[in-house]
Amino acid sequence: MRRLLHIAFALILLPAIFACKDDSTSVVSHATNPEKVPTMTTTDVQTVISDSGHTRYRITSPLWNMFEEAKEPHWTFPKGITCEELDNSYNAMSTIKCDSAYFDKFQSLWTLTGHVSITNASGDVVLTDELMWNQHEHRLYSNAFIHIEKQGRVIEGYGYESNERLTTYQLRQVEAIFPIDERRMPHPGSGNVAPRTPQLPRPSQPAKPAL
Repeated sequence: MRRLLHIAFALILLPAIFACKDDSTSVVSHATNPEKVPTMTTTDVQTVISDSGHTRYRITSPLWNMFEEAKEPHWTFPKGITCEELDNSYNAMSTIKCDSAYFDKFQSLWTLTGHVSITNASGDVVLTDELMWNQHEHRLYSNAFIHIEKQGRVIEGYGYESNERLTTYQLRQVEAIFPIDERRMPHPGSGNVAPRTPQLPRPSQPAKPAL
């Protein structure tokens, strides 16, 4: 899952190296409230990002708002975003999806909300309602209920934190650890079942507020 953070980092490079397909862009040039009216709005965005001359990422979003003139400049993706890391044959190796995304440019802080899912070709899955990524502190964290599927088992709980490479992580309050039922929870990319759409199981208690 170390590759997954590369996708999130690629989002920061969008203004400099993106190419959009079938999009519609609107730029605001007259006097407006910069806190409420975006500097630029782009719809039906499909962005391909290249690295060292090779296509590496595909980013899709129905709506991208840029508030560049706001007191605290930020971007919003109110209708969700999908990020895919591609191999040389343009097949998705890992995917991040969420219902809504917010990027604070001053703090270099991403907030992913709604049905947040991270998957890769190996079948590892992370599901939550909210995930934060602080680039300055080089960490991912969430106080919301989180569901992890990895190496044949499920781990659920609260107080998730990991480094940027996802090589180490912790749950401060573990609620459950149990084996994955392959018949009930087929992994994405499995050759003998149709890939499922990950859904976050409902916790038995309300999610704690984010940090």
